[in-house]
Amino acid sequence: MDVQQLFTVLKKEAECPLCLETVNNPKTLPCIHSFCLECLDKHANFARRQLQATIKCPVCQTSFQIPEGDSFKNLPASYHLNRLVDVLALKDGGTQTQKCSSCDENNTASSYCFVCQIFLCTSCFEAHQRLKTTRGHRNVVIEKLNVQDVQELIHRPAMCSQQYHENQPLEFYCEECKVLICHKCSVVNHNRHTMTDTQKAAQVQKMQMKDALEKVKAETLIYENEIRKQTELMEKTENEISSAEKKMTDAVEELDNQELLREKTVVNFIIVTRDSSGKQCYHEDDQVKVNIITPADDQLETEIKDTKDGKYTVTYTPQCVGQHRVEIQVNGQPLTGSPWVVQVIPHQYQFAFQFGSKGKKQGQFDDPWGIAVNDKSRTLAVADYTNKRIQMFSFDGNFLREIALEAGTSSVAFTESGELLSNVERDDNKLPLHTEGGQFIRYISDEHVMIPWYISVASDGRIITCDRKDKTIKVLSPDGEDLLQSFRAPGCDAEPFCAVYHQCKIFVCYPDAHRVMVFNIVGEYLYDIGIEGSCDGQFSGPTGLAIDKFNRLIVCDGGDSRLQLFTLDGKYVAKVAGSFFDHDTQLAGCAVSNTGHLFVTSDNKHRIYVFS
Repeated sequence: MDVQQLFTVLKKEAECPLCLETVNNPKTLPCIHSFCLECLDKHANFARRQLQATIKCPVCQTSFQIPEGDSFKNLPASYHLNRLVDVLALKDGGTQTQKCSSCDENNTASSYCFVCQIFLCTSCFEAHQRLKTTRGHRNVVIEKLNVQDVQELIHRPAMCSQQYHENQPLEFYCEECKVLICHKCSVVNHNRHTMTDTQKAAQVQKMQMKDALEKVKAETLIYENEIRKQTELMEKTENEISSAEKKMTDAVEELDNQELLREKTVVNFIIVTRDSSGKQCYHEDDQVKVNIITPADDQLETEIKDTKDGKYTVTYTPQCVGQHRVEIQVNGQPLTGSPWVVQVIPHQYQFAFQFGSKGKKQGQFDDPWGIAVNDKSRTLAVADYTNKRIQMFSFDGNFLREIALEAGTSSVAFTESGELLSNVERDDNKLPLHTEGGQFIRYISDEHVMIPWYISVASDGRIITCDRKDKTIKVLSPDGEDLLQSFRAPGCDAEPFCAVYHQCKIFVCYPDAHRVMVFNIVGEYLYDIGIEGSCDGQFSGPTGLAIDKFNRLIVCDGGDSRLQLFTLDGKYVAKVAGSFFDHDTQLAGCAVSNTGHLFVTSDNKHRIYVFS
């Protein structure tokens, strides 16, 4: 490892988990996780505003009481992180550059003496070299640091932070105050306190930590044995699970057409027997038979209820769309007009209402793009791009709250736990994570994605992003730290705009290519849906995707101001278009709730359309 690689590792180690920047004035919680003091105080202030008396460690979620004054300034400092920050300052420069420890001019340090353990400016270093007592000391020029020098600097003694004690090493540990102190502190501030040598105190702490670690190892062994048993059980049933998954997938594909019905609507009709004069009559010996034939010439199961008064109620459940033949016989003779043709149509969305207008007030929008639903809380989240915020609404369009962002966002998604993920346009591509109530939780460091335009969350928690920079679709682990898959459309140089996951497939729309492309979970291309055009099943710049509860793919055909519905294998089903869409309405994103509501955003009309 060269010195540049070492500095890269050290910078990552000195990163605050809250702001993801190099720590400033690091403070350590009792759970041993360290953060910037300012970050902790902001965390506490936000909790206070929520009428909470505790905060949770952002790393391990351990709860801690918020101190009086809402500041954690009295927490112990992290000497290790402070040393790392000092060392990083040697490379990064800036306002935190090391200063000379020898003179009063506060000059920038240019070298370090390992014997005196001090930083020296150029003038002091030259004087240091002239003195007979110090000329033989081991010195290093900061610009010529090597890996061994850096490692020695990291492990140099910690110096006292008290005024006038800055050059004094922390040699003692005050047993009563539980702090490290220098020799001057032991005389001035800790007189008559019980003190121990720092090394001895560290050794005692190591022994205590070793005992605690042994206990943890013993408990870990128990859990590992249990995990091993569960793993063996899982491996034993792996073939059965795979077989069950295949059966389920086959069953789902077989039921795709069935799901297009109005939730398998049960159909009833009544047959009335009459005498020659046309009056309703009943004969106990009458035999009524009903045959319903599907488009595939299969016969549906029917149920006939005889009310003993000349009325017969027939019940059946359509299993597919298309023309069905209904044949009715009474005592072996076809009823007049039999057979009849009945057209079974798929579920159709009906326009319900719209809300929103252009502006900056609550409930107004300026370029709304992404939209997401939380079925558990019946909450709707809208990415209000130009207004740099996320607005939250109930399903009936009532404004709830807004989450202010530092830049514009084009996409939002709810995680499995109900947290809100967005793709704020930052230079570092970090994805902010908030609670539904608007509390900032942390950044997900999306180091694998260069320009994340769209994000969605799969049913298993994986994060799917469309990278407009390298034109790839990337699948990340639920915490966003690991890149699981990265792939792009073969033979297509267009940018991916939106991607959703459903039934082991990833559906991606490409506006410039006027199509939706389908991939399997490992990124292998399967097939296309649609081509350029304005006919049914064709697209003019598709932008948004969603899968409804009838297993239909809904596509926002932005250029033609309409929604189009397809089966998952790409067969055109229906469209949603009407006077509620102006001829120039640009549709941007869509989302479906488990209540059957369809929400659609329009970026140029600055509103949300709701269908039921």
